[in-house]
Amino acid sequence: MLIALALPISAIAASTYAEAVKHFAKATTLLAPSTNQQPDVANGLKSLESAAALGYSPALFELANFYENGIHVKQDTAKAVSFYEQAATLGHVDAQYNLGLLYLRTLKDINKARDWLERAAQQQDAEAQYNLALLHDFTTSKHADPAEATFWYQKAAQNQHTNAQFDLGVRYLQGTALPRNFTQAAHWFRKAAEQGDSAAAFNLGLMYEEGKGLTQSLSDAIHWYRKAATQGEAGAQYNLGIKYLTGQGIAQNRDTGIDWIRKAAHGGNPAAQYTLGFMHDQGSDLPKDTDMALHWYRQAAAQGYTDAQLGLAIMFANGQGVKTDLAEAHQWFNKAAEAGNANAQFNLGTYTAHGIGTAKDLPTAAFWLSRAAAQDHAGAMANRDYVLQRLTQQERDELAHRLKTATEAIQVQDKHAAIR
Repeated sequence: MLIALALPISAIAASTYAEAVKHFAKATTLLAPSTNQQPDVANGLKSLESAAALGYSPALFELANFYENGIHVKQDTAKAVSFYEQAATLGHVDAQYNLGLLYLRTLKDINKARDWLERAAQQQDAEAQYNLALLHDFTTSKHADPAEATFWYQKAAQNQHTNAQFDLGVRYLQGTALPRNFTQAAHWFRKAAEQGDSAAAFNLGLMYEEGKGLTQSLSDAIHWYRKAATQGEAGAQYNLGIKYLTGQGIAQNRDTGIDWIRKAAHGGNPAAQYTLGFMHDQGSDLPKDTDMALHWYRQAAAQGYTDAQLGLAIMFANGQGVKTDLAEAHQWFNKAAEAGNANAQFNLGTYTAHGIGTAKDLPTAAFWLSRAAAQDHAGAMANRDYVLQRLTQQERDELAHRLKTATEAIQVQDKHAAIR
């Protein structure tokens, strides 16, 4: 049962206040007995209602909470709102916060939600401050205000709200509504990590490894990777596994490395899933197993990991552990190519030039080979020049226009999972 500060005695006659406290204490004893006794709901509610009738804000809050959640009484949102509003008007901070959430999530009244959350936030309620930040950050209404969201993130973070500290770190990292500042990002990630936030610990590890906002230190990076990994953060598990596997900054231990990578893969990390697939595909560090390679490639490919999509394409193109299927190979080459993978663009261009798995189409082949060549793929440059010689002038002009308007996808294909 939540118990918050009551209305100051000065606002209620001393005798009335004493009587209200007495009723409330009796209600607490009856509704939540300290021994193995059964709660006396009827008399407990009667005492609680008596305290509420005297304007005692904790009693009003408890009744509101009961009616909102159907505890001891039939759930009744209207009564919950009425009791919350009475307590909130008297300055009860938890009532103000709960009322704000009720208007936000159930009653869908953003104006009233913002008003009550703001009242609680002004009383330094960190949860209210954080929810107010989220309201201004993610709403599509007129209340969307990045600057106001940042203000409340900062307030909540200063009041030790872990999620606010993490989100503020991300804002500084990305330069969202604040000037990019890696030092401040690392500061707030550390604050959140020290309170047990695994994503913040992982990000702090990445920043130590890359020397962003901190003195570069592989040992410190590994410390935070390990902390996040033991809390179940898949990206940290993968990075820690790679460090063990390669012996980078830590004593090499192949089995430990693979164990961490496997945990990350089961936790949904696409880089780890691809790595397991590649190991089974090549028979490197793990036994060669095309079924397992196919399984893990599919898992990572479904998340848009282009190296895995390329791996699938090659397996289907070569009939490697599966029945040769050039059409499916073409589909996977195409997915990876559209996402910006240069090797996939090269293969797609080459296959299209020869009509493998798809109709022969020299202009399209030239397009994909040109995209790969623009990423310095050596084989693509030679194949592109060969195909270009076989295009008409009109086809070359159309190709130039298509390349000019094409947007190269930004990839995150390094061995580090992306900062969350």
